[in-house]
Amino acid sequence: MIRSMTGVGRAEAVLRPGNSRITVDIRSVNHKFLELIPSLPSELADYESEIRELVRRRVRRGYVQVRVNLEEMTEGPRLVVDHRLVRDYVRLARELQKRYRIGGELNINTLLSQPGVVACQRPQASRAQLWRVCRRVIVQALSQLVRMKQTEGAALARDLRRRIHRIRQALKEIERRVPKRLQERRDNLVAQLKELNVEANPRRVLEEVAFITERLDIHEECVRLKSHCSMFLRALTRVSSGKKLDFIAQEMLRETDTLAAKARDLVISRRAIEIKGEIERLKEQVRNVE
Repeated sequence: MIRSMTGVGRAEAVLRPGNSRITVDIRSVNHKFLELIPSLPSELADYESEIRELVRRRVRRGYVQVRVNLEEMTEGPRLVVDHRLVRDYVRLARELQKRYRIGGELNINTLLSQPGVVACQRPQASRAQLWRVCRRVIVQALSQLVRMKQTEGAALARDLRRRIHRIRQALKEIERRVPKRLQERRDNLVAQLKELNVEANPRRVLEEVAFITERLDIHEECVRLKSHCSMFLRALTRVSSGKKLDFIAQEMLRETDTLAAKARDLVISRRAIEIKGEIERLKEQVRNVE
């Protein structure tokens, strides 16, 4: 099934410790190739290549913006004790007492007043933990993006099928017109000969009609155009790229131009113009296909 190039995906998660909120927004619009524009916080700058690879696995074509936002939640700092420093203070105090025979005790108030024993610390996650959570959120946002692209792609496919149906209907009318057109050419030829008072050889008339039939024959173009329509519809049921669909539409337009040039008939020319109009609309819609 085809997918649209336009879509939006969003996901978020809370990172503990610290309760930081990670939000990922992914937006995709039409583009000839895959162009990825990431916007990352400094904590994730080293993971840009991994993020690009995640997107490439899910998106084939489009202008894709990936915005990762890291929001620090309002959680106050907590007091922590440097136990190693406390042990050093106690050990040094005992050594001084023993070596210099100094009296007195090291109480808790004195110990807590020493620099570095008590410090304010804001809980933070490691960079590896931050990346694990961020990767999961990016994958969730990409899945949401792909679902939206598939939904829009299904709507595109319905519109494209309707246009192929109209092209086929116009082709049927052209094929029904061909025998009538040839008969009209034969009648016109006979009428012109009578008007000129020329005694025509029936065999010569048949040869002339055969020559006109061969020169104005559009059977081959009709067959190829119907084949391209079938090919286009088959491509819609598969994971086809917009480039392939655009190539088929371009071939359909080329066959229609040849058909119109060879027909030299007002009715067929009108139907050919209708077909070209539908093909042009096909090409416009195909530009939205990934």
